[in-house]
Amino acid sequence: MPNYRRWRKEGGMFFFTLVTHRRRPLFNVPSARRLLREAITTVRRNHAFELRAMVLLPDHLHMLLSLPEGDAGYATRLALIKRHFTIAYLASGGTEADGSPSRACHRLRGVWQKRFWEHTIRDYRDYKRHLDYIHANPVKHGLVVWPKNWPYSTFARFVRLGEYSVDWCGHVTLPGGVDIEPDTW
Repeated sequence: MPNYRRWRKEGGMFFFTLVTHRRRPLFNVPSARRLLREAITTVRRNHAFELRAMVLLPDHLHMLLSLPEGDAGYATRLALIKRHFTIAYLASGGTEADGSPSRACHRLRGVWQKRFWEHTIRDYRDYKRHLDYIHANPVKHGLVVWPKNWPYSTFARFVRLGEYSVDWCGHVTLPGGVDIEPDTW
């Protein structure tokens, strides 16, 4: 079994990817999006963090979080977000994917993938690269042509802050490795 090591940086900023089990498009329905928002709010109330940026796609989400000084417990926060969402989602009539005997043995429900992807933000350039990745992600997945057209992200907030122009799209690599620039569309 692999020995995963997570970087612990107290008070750091982190990029995360959380994926639904078997990439089921749970977040295509408004009730699931609302339950995820409520789970994040509940966890943030009890375990402080700043949600810097986020994008929610049908089967996964990306987010940038900052933790308070002296705190490196992002794994607890993500586990709680997933747990709160799972409980509320299943209680509201949501269904889970079939699980394996191993998942059942570890009491894992068929809602989220077991693990998550984490990256510690090192500097401003790294932050900007991950911020751009978050906001270009709906374009990358072919859901919209421009980030401004995807309603489930923090892109509009960053436009208001002057971080992006409304017609920004950045550099996107489409599935299959095709690189495009917005001016070639």
